[in-house]
Amino acid sequence: MNSPTKLWMGVIVGVLLTICSVAGAQSAVPAAATIYRLNQKSTYQEGCFPPCLCPISQPAPVSGTLILTADKSVDAFATYSVTEVNWRFVLRNQEVQVTGSGTYEIGGEPLQQRLQLDLKVGTQPVTHFDSGLVAAKAPFPNIVVTISIHGERCFDNVFAVSASPVPVAQIHPYQLLPGSSFQRGCFPPCTCAIGPRQPLSGDFALVNLQPTPLFAEFAVVNINWLAAAPPAAIAVHGAGFYQVGGEVAVQQELSLELAVGALPLTHFDSGLVLAKAVFPLIDVTIPIHGMRCADTVMVVKAAPK
Repeated sequence: MNSPTKLWMGVIVGVLLTICSVAGAQSAVPAAATIYRLNQKSTYQEGCFPPCLCPISQPAPVSGTLILTADKSVDAFATYSVTEVNWRFVLRNQEVQVTGSGTYEIGGEPLQQRLQLDLKVGTQPVTHFDSGLVAAKAPFPNIVVTISIHGERCFDNVFAVSASPVPVAQIHPYQLLPGSSFQRGCFPPCTCAIGPRQPLSGDFALVNLQPTPLFAEFAVVNINWLAAAPPAAIAVHGAGFYQVGGEVAVQQELSLELAVGALPLTHFDSGLVLAKAVFPLIDVTIPIHGMRCADTVMVVKAAPK
């Protein structure tokens, strides 16, 4: 690692220590909800499992977050709703985003668990993954369980999920700053009409992920934005990922899966671009189609709370 990179990563570490003192004073989620982070043992694998003998992929590491919220208790079992599944992995040199929701149950004697998730894996349609009712492999609140489509039999898609609650000091609350905006319409080279820029307000949080040699990486959670677009404001919710760093020039990428109003989750991505502000400040533009022709574009200017 060269000197500029060491200096830059040192700045990031110092800044995060400062943010931690703020995060420790306030949680980024309601008391009833807990942000979970996947541990390094989480993987994705697809292909043939016994008794079939066709090829199977190597386990691909999976990173990201999910949110557990206490739901109800029936007999000896506690049930939690699982929301904002926000995962990603690399398979065949392609990055794959995973979104979805479901339920988690735990209880009984001996202790048993069941994780059921409806997941959209990359461009595939939403599919039901289920662990079945199995023995708990880790003391709760930690979760260690395997979910699959077909019970790990013959051709299947399998997630090995190992997740733990994120320490409060590693949840960094952010708020949007003046200058954040929302805009729909036509961008060059097209010449159709474009709507006005509308102010974008709200908050979100960054959660530390495992850093790479050049980049600090974060999950983006609890996105709660409002675009003041007449005749009615538009709510924006979702989750995603943010990275900042680089070899020499400081670069950043904000990649989000967002539900804009009543529309389904849609992928917004800045691409890897030069950083416009010194982290922990964030200043980046996220379009759907690269700001080309008909597009929806958000300018995200944000600072730690």
